[in-house]
Amino acid sequence: MNKINVVDDVLKNVNVESDIEIEYIKKECLFAISEIKINIKESSTITINIKLKKDTKLNLNINIFEDVYTKINIITKGNTGKIQYKYNLTNNSNCDVFKFQNIDSIKEMVVVNLNDENASLKYNFKTISNNKETYDYHIFHNSNNTSSIIKNNGVCIADGSIIYQVSSFVPKKLKGCIVSQNNRIINLTNNKCEIRPNLYIDTKDVDAFHSALIGKFSDEEMFYMNSRGIDYDTANKLLIKGFLMSDISDSKMIKEIESNINKIWG
Repeated sequence: MNKINVVDDVLKNVNVESDIEIEYIKKECLFAISEIKINIKESSTITINIKLKKDTKLNLNINIFEDVYTKINIITKGNTGKIQYKYNLTNNSNCDVFKFQNIDSIKEMVVVNLNDENASLKYNFKTISNNKETYDYHIFHNSNNTSSIIKNNGVCIADGSIIYQVSSFVPKKLKGCIVSQNNRIINLTNNKCEIRPNLYIDTKDVDAFHSALIGKFSDEEMFYMNSRGIDYDTANKLLIKGFLMSDISDSKMIKEIESNINKIWG
């Protein structure tokens, strides 16, 4: 298994195969940002563990080479930080991202460049928000037959609030692109949450859609659970578990999500 461990903005431990190149550029002054470049040359699975300290600042630049399929599992824990992820995909490359984080607060930017034909990204993100979290996505379809499927699921507790701003761009003359955004926030607080889905599409030959939901679990869902003898708190926990574990296959990530749910909801 290919593993990369990051603490604060420092690359602490790397265990990867030879077809994955890692370059670490350490910040050189107070206001600079450390950067980790990852070049993926062959099909593989990578796990990235990030532990944030106070005011972590980090850029991750992930380049996926031609005809490569990669699965990236990202688990982020700790305090506060600002992180930028940049995914660059080339001809016939495919990337599946599965990501979970439980942190104090974060500002995060995700930039996706689908640069060549048949480049495809599937992005599944889960978070438990204890404080303010802001996510800004920019997905650029730069060639024909490119595909982006973005799914964000967040649960707000305590002082938590989430902002998802997801912007997808498809310029003129491109053909056969697929653009999908699915953003859901279960808000268990009185704090304000926002979803801002943006589709900037300047071509007709495209399949594009988005869905957005902010709220609690529906009365129908709770009634179904209660009618089977499940009390409100247990039903809420089970629904949250299903909400956060959907689409996740990595066993370590499932254990991490379940552990956090058990700590919060007992």
